[in-house]
Amino acid sequence: MVAGHDLKEGQYDPRQLNSDEIWQNLSIVFTSRSRNSTSYKYGFLKAILDNLYNVNEELVLTFDQLFSKFAEIYWNLVTKYKVEQMPGEKTSAVETVLRSFVVKEHIAEGVPFENLKDSQKVKLSNQVKNKCKHNVVGALYGDTGQIFYSFSKRGEWIRFNPQVYEYVCKRKIAIEKLNYYEWAKYLEKVNTSESTLKLLTKLDESAKRSNLDIYRQLLFEEFESKECFYCGRKLRIDGIQVDHFIPWAFIKDDKLWNMVLSCPSCNNKKKDKLAPKPFLNNLIIRNRTIRLHYYGDDVARKKSSIDIRATDEMRNYRRESLLSIYNYAQENGYNELWYPTGTGN
Repeated sequence: MVAGHDLKEGQYDPRQLNSDEIWQNLSIVFTSRSRNSTSYKYGFLKAILDNLYNVNEELVLTFDQLFSKFAEIYWNLVTKYKVEQMPGEKTSAVETVLRSFVVKEHIAEGVPFENLKDSQKVKLSNQVKNKCKHNVVGALYGDTGQIFYSFSKRGEWIRFNPQVYEYVCKRKIAIEKLNYYEWAKYLEKVNTSESTLKLLTKLDESAKRSNLDIYRQLLFEEFESKECFYCGRKLRIDGIQVDHFIPWAFIKDDKLWNMVLSCPSCNNKKKDKLAPKPFLNNLIIRNRTIRLHYYGDDVARKKSSIDIRATDEMRNYRRESLLSIYNYAQENGYNELWYPTGTGN
């Protein structure tokens, strides 16, 4: 049998599985049965979890989606926090790519990923993808008993097993925390005590939320969002804040369909809570307007970089997906609802 990392493509096992069988296969990644010469499996699993709600209708994620996040994760760990990824004097492929990129692009030490130019992010992500896809994708596929996803290295995609996708969505936070814990244990073995200080925090912050100014500009100017999404107060140009309707702490991603404009008071009070379903319904209506704008008859005229980004971020948006994500957040412990002042319950 060919080892998972050597496979060019793989199909997930379609047999009916119960929850125990799914966990028995997924949990192999966190046991001694999974051989780790680098931290790639943990990093790739995090890239999957952070992209979990970016799938299309066929539950497909592209390598570009996955390795953009993978590159971001390792950029901050390697170039910002100086965390080694392999034992001894060995250097992993991703470390080699990142350090070479820093030199060739003349990037100052410690610059976080979010501060790179968009063109640099794309260039770096492509380099990481081309170097790391050969081993990483098949290795995790094999370690999870071939039930997690199908994949094609030539087509550059993975497709989730619907049964396992549902299971992971409902347990995202627990799996994420276990992945952090085992990842930290591995890194502590191959690094000095100094570089592993607050390691769990470094892993959690390895993919930070980006600058949200683009969403403030887009929603306020393009879509005339002049009032707080929650309390309805008129927004002042110098007091507009951008809120992740479904908390960033859960979704770990920035997408237009999850962004709303808020007054500082509501944004600061809501924090990592969910707003009640009437606001979810308002967001669905708002997103319908935005999607029609970018996928209507006049889509060909959209030329600016903001338009291109917004069009891309709304491509896989579906009302049904947003409803599911809201429910998944509640199942993962985000079940305390926040009501703006005066709305009550």
